[in-house]
Amino acid sequence: MKLKFAAVGAIALILGACSQQEEPTPVYITPEYDKFGTPSCPAGTELATTEAGQTVCNPVSS
Repeated sequence: MKLKFAAVGAIALILGACSQQEEPTPVYITPEYDKFGTPSCPAGTELATTEAGQTVCNPVSS
């Protein structure tokens, strides 16, 4: 009986580990705006526009 529970538990653990993962949502930095409304980003990021039309700072991949 213990062997059945161990086998079922092992199968459940394997199926749980192999289940489809959600794709992570990107995290963006909000740009800073000067008094004229011009956006700027910190070093290591660049201005980008999301699919929703928002202006964001996107990390530069090296």
